[in-house]
Amino acid sequence: MSSARLIDWIWNSTFRYTVALFAAIAATIMLSLVFAYVTTSRELVSLLDGLIIQESDAIVAQSTEGPLTIYEERLRQDPRRYKPTGLFSASGERISGNIVEWPAGLEVDRAPIQVNIDRFGPDWRMIQPSRALARRLADGRIVVVGWSTKDNEQTALVVERGLIFGLLPAFLLGLAASLLFAVRSQRRIREMQLRAADIVAGDLTQRLPIRNSEDPLDKLALIVNGMLEEIQTLVENLAGIGDDIAHDLRTPLARVRIGLERARRTAGSVDDLHGAIDRGISGLDHAISIVNALLRIREIEQTRRLAAFDDVSMAEIIEEVAELYEPFAEEKNLTINVGVKADIIVRGDRDLLFETIANLVDNAVKFTPPGGSVDLLLSSTETERLFRISDTGPGVADNERDLLVQRFYRSDRSRHTKGIGLGLTLVAAIVRLHGFRFDIVPAEGFTAEIAFPS
Repeated sequence: MSSARLIDWIWNSTFRYTVALFAAIAATIMLSLVFAYVTTSRELVSLLDGLIIQESDAIVAQSTEGPLTIYEERLRQDPRRYKPTGLFSASGERISGNIVEWPAGLEVDRAPIQVNIDRFGPDWRMIQPSRALARRLADGRIVVVGWSTKDNEQTALVVERGLIFGLLPAFLLGLAASLLFAVRSQRRIREMQLRAADIVAGDLTQRLPIRNSEDPLDKLALIVNGMLEEIQTLVENLAGIGDDIAHDLRTPLARVRIGLERARRTAGSVDDLHGAIDRGISGLDHAISIVNALLRIREIEQTRRLAAFDDVSMAEIIEEVAELYEPFAEEKNLTINVGVKADIIVRGDRDLLFETIANLVDNAVKFTPPGGSVDLLLSSTETERLFRISDTGPGVADNERDLLVQRFYRSDRSRHTKGIGLGLTLVAAIVRLHGFRFDIVPAEGFTAEIAFPS
């Protein structure tokens, strides 16, 4: 492994987080052992202090009666050399016992303390850390009773060994696990980098690899793949829009050009030229209407006019649109039936929602044969709130329902009807902006629904 790769692994966040985790575990173990050691030491000290006080009380009590047999017995019965004991004069000079001299810092008739006692035997001498106290006897002499804290030192040694032999394997295991996680993380990141490089190179069909787990990288990959899906759709739509614009603008512009050229060659009067110019203006207006409709759709899809959202009554909008199109329906001998069974209040842009309903009614009036009807229904139940529009026109084939909201798509029923093929695209864009649902329902004639969230 190169030094650069090793540095990358060390700086890898997974490696660092894993090391930090094991360090935290090691610190917890260490603190637990230290706590156990401190608690045990305190318990041992408390136990020793109790024994020392008990034995010193017995010696003091016996000093009022005669010989100090308890003192002598304590000196004799000490095979493990745990019990330093000495008898001193009132001035602190040694009289008897196994203590060489008065322990420094020890005061008479006080609580037991930790001292270093200079102790001796038949052929040895040592400094012995002990808990000890000094008590004055009835005749004025002073007895020093102690107890070695050797067990505490052994406990400390056990704790130290536990820390060394317990934490070292844990540290090595943590280091190995950190390296393993870092290698796996680096491998996944490398795979993602390669896929991302292909995407940057222009292959928008590529997606980041996913292992179908709850891993954070998987969750991030799912989000990024969703973004890539949307980007791919937008790019494909942009490419398709360019072709559609070129196709739809070429026909009216070519018609205008041919008409003007023909008028220049064949016009015999000013009226003929005026007629050619009028037809040219009409063709240009048609081309401009296509551009304006595309700009309108782009504005709705990208600017997200959420600032103008307010509570809007759909019943009012439907009645206003029906009243607006009533004269056009009468010209074609059509009937517009309005059924408002509930006033649904939604959160949205009133102008855009009015435009949505108007587009749907305009299409229905435009494509319904004379003598037919257009039905507008606003209803609300416990399970759904929706607006439905249906007409008695030629309807839409099943395989065309999903295509109608695409830009410039013209169904068979509208092939010979004047229009630019963007009305339902505009409706779908506005509905998506508001978070509603737009469906073209299979039925006789044309039926569409807008479902509002409850």
